[in-house]
Amino acid sequence: MRFAAQTALILLPFTLTLSMAAGQSAPAADLQQEAAAAQALYDQQNFVGALPLYEDLHNRVPASLIYRERLAMALIGSAATRPAAEQPAIRDRARKLLLEAQAAGDNSNLLQIMLEKLGANPGVPSAPTSPGAEDFANAEKAFSNGNLPAALKLYEKAFAEDPTLYEAPLYAGDSEFKLGHYAEANAWYAKAVAVNPERETAYRYWGDSLMKMGDNAAARDKFIESILAQPYQRTPRIGLQQWANANHMRFLPPPITLPSRAQTGGTDKNGNPQININLDPSAMSSPAGSAVLAYSMGSAIWHGDKFHQAYPNETQYRHSLAEEVDSIHTALSVLKERKVSPDTLDATWKTLLQLDSEGLLECWILLDHPDQGIAQDYLQYRAAHRDLLRQYIAKYDLHPA
Repeated sequence: MRFAAQTALILLPFTLTLSMAAGQSAPAADLQQEAAAAQALYDQQNFVGALPLYEDLHNRVPASLIYRERLAMALIGSAATRPAAEQPAIRDRARKLLLEAQAAGDNSNLLQIMLEKLGANPGVPSAPTSPGAEDFANAEKAFSNGNLPAALKLYEKAFAEDPTLYEAPLYAGDSEFKLGHYAEANAWYAKAVAVNPERETAYRYWGDSLMKMGDNAAARDKFIESILAQPYQRTPRIGLQQWANANHMRFLPPPITLPSRAQTGGTDKNGNPQININLDPSAMSSPAGSAVLAYSMGSAIWHGDKFHQAYPNETQYRHSLAEEVDSIHTALSVLKERKVSPDTLDATWKTLLQLDSEGLLECWILLDHPDQGIAQDYLQYRAAHRDLLRQYIAKYDLHPA
């Protein structure tokens, strides 16, 4: 496979540049620094500070779905600081950016939620009010005033009027939880899950309730389900982290650091895209050096026809689950062909060999090594492999303290 991969590279319509240096070009490094600064502000929910950075990043890399999505989020988050007259236009621009990202293949949970929160496009009639909306609003008022029994009755009534209203059983369960009625709360959380099993909140609340009951094993399973429902949100992982802390466990991914992937950068004299691979000399001199090269070169193939063969309905290249699996398999096959002893390998390659042997490699990629491109393949994989995803988190993300 090693030689087949290298031969395929010769046939691709681009120039491949190999660099035995860990550093990056100045523009790439500058872009990376600006992206890191924007990410830090975004994580702090400082949307006003992040907005000009994401404006610039979006202008510099207009094809980036993540920059487009983050710019929309920064616009939404900072809208409240602008005069009221300007806010509708800001929200409309954010909606347009999110719809463009969605049309380009961004199907993240965050994008879906934000489009729901922004509502319909201007000029489009809004959806009719839910039959249970009035009782739900009254339940919220009662809950806010601390009248939990009244809130519970109103949430129950709202759910009877509209069995699709996820928040009604969710908050009915929360009312029971605050009253100390944990078994009753669990029954409501189960109803919320039945309404929408792809939202994480009810699983997480259910896990909290089970912990109050002392059933830590069942609680762990609910927190894991919360992550599987919406793996790219931070809140579900906080839930499992809190469970881990309470049960003297550590919640962290396996110690894996992959080599650099091939990147597109400029064009050659014939106008063909140029693919660059930056290789770390210290990694190349390690026992896994051949695997490092095979991984990086394997990823280069995907910038050509291989991506379009794997994803014929997509017009624009993206980093994908199929590419990552194929590149890692190519690297592991080189180690096996050369009979490299696992005892001489570092934690990265030992763990990858083990994950691959157990059929859990895709789970690691999707849950602990995703990016904007890979995340688009999650739902399809989960539909057929939910049990493997559960198994992976329980075995590889949770460890005795």
